Amino acid sequence: MRKIKTTGICAYCKSEVPKNSRSILNHLSKCEGKILSKTNKHANYMILIIEGKYNPEYWIVIKAKSDITMKKIDKFIKDIWVECCGHMSSFSDGHSTIGMTRKLDQVFEKGYKIDYIYDYGTSTDISLSLLEEVEDTDDRDIQILLRNKEIDYKCSYCKNKAEAICPFCTDPDEGLMARTLRAA
Repeated sequence: MRKIKTTGICAYCKSEVPKNSRSILNHLSKCEGKILSKTNKHANYMILIIEGKYNPEYWIVIKAKSDITMKKIDKFIKDIWVECCGHMSSFSDGHSTIGMTRKLDQVFEKGYKIDYIYDYGTSTDISLSLLEEVEDTDDRDIQILLRNKEIDYKCSYCKNKAEAICPFCTDPDEGLMARTLRAA
């Protein structure tokens, strides 16, 4: 199956940025559209990439205060991405569960990846990685910096924009089978 290369849209300047840590961090350090804070108080932040564990073409980059709890990250992920019916969720490092009361700076170090599971029946699996630690004067706990651009799936037959994607039908060369719908 071919790996899908995606880009994200910067929340500040609306520029398109490729999904790789070098491009993301380079763009964020030079972004002209960054909103300046009204406060001069410096705080430590973590730049995290949150992505589908098995579908990494869906991703978001956030800036979060390093002293907030994993519970706040859990709520953020639920509010922005996965919440449907109040299912349980958890973070883990591959070996053990990470408590919701732990703070980001107690969990992450550069290059460290953790897993997040929402709904243990038909789970949504997500990975979180630390890209960089920064100091900033922002006054928000969590802020979206970039989010993946809508993926333009093509129909497996006519190559027009797909209107439906079958997650069960896969082509070894193309991946998911996508279709344009025809009127009956």
